[in-house]
Amino acid sequence: MLKQLFLPLFLLLFTATVSAQKTFPLPKLADVQGQEVDLATYVGQGKPTVIAVWATWCQPCHMELNEMQGYVKQWEEDYGAQVLAISVDKRHMVKRIQPLVGRKGWDYNILVDTDGQLQTRLGFRSIPQMYVVDGDGKIIREFSGYAKGRMEQVEGALKRAAAKR
Repeated sequence: MLKQLFLPLFLLLFTATVSAQKTFPLPKLADVQGQEVDLATYVGQGKPTVIAVWATWCQPCHMELNEMQGYVKQWEEDYGAQVLAISVDKRHMVKRIQPLVGRKGWDYNILVDTDGQLQTRLGFRSIPQMYVVDGDGKIIREFSGYAKGRMEQVEGALKRAAAKR
């Protein structure tokens, strides 16, 4: 009797949770050379994706990207993941991105959202902001602000996303 009652209730709640996942928006952005890039060429193409939203002037963003650098190769190998670092610097600051990335040795795909399209569509108020997106483009985890040691949580989300493939 209890199984007959709880199983349908569990399935209903599980389905509601899964269907409530938000799809990551896919605006047109730019690369650091100013060429237009369709975010859809990166997100929702079957690979789990870590998206770090940052700016050149944001020291907590630098700390997060520095920490993440030590995980990228392993995430690529273990989960088939890719990493995007999307700068929200304004147009007059874009020229600072490439030199900073070179000095830091960040090995990420770097895109630029000078018009704030992601902030508008995702509704975040501060950076750094990080999203783990599954291969279908659904946000499975999001983080606000920087917290040392967070990469283990990111890895757990990637592991779940990879298991769905």
